Amino acid sequence: MQNNLSDLIIRAEKLEDSHSIIVFNIEHKELDSISNNLSLILPLDFREINIAIGHASFNSMEFFRVTQKSNGIIRNNLEIRKQYIKDSEGKSDMSHILVLADDDGGSVFMIPTPVIWCDYGDMYYYSIHKEFRNPHDEWPSFTAFFEYLVEQEEQKLREDLS
Repeated sequence: MQNNLSDLIIRAEKLEDSHSIIVFNIEHKELDSISNNLSLILPLDFREINIAIGHASFNSMEFFRVTQKSNGIIRNNLEIRKQYIKDSEGKSDMSHILVLADDDGGSVFMIPTPVIWCDYGDMYYYSIHKEFRNPHDEWPSFTAFFEYLVEQEEQKLREDLS
């Protein structure tokens, strides 16, 4: 898997170069802060990818948009947890979930694996019932999810060039 991960990081870096994206890399201490403050164990591939390439815009979805630094993702996840607990009258449990992105179009989160992309309402439903009402996209690892994003962006770049 390490060779595949290295190749994927190189592909993502080329996309950053082609789009002149300003990237903010996360450092080990920031990932440790996310892990400690949210009481989560972050998957090794998640850590490696974020240290290597940081945050970039992929597939018209600003990945990790809440994190210019680690306190953004911590604050966002704590706010979501608090709101879900309030809305569900204490039934919601997001303590084992890391929300990577959340917008009107949907939510991406990890448990910490698999990585799931679903609509916002289904993330809330999952936080209470630990199941989904609607179809959702799921990847077995963060690497697989990130590869999907890179492939989507490569396809978009090919279409823009033709």
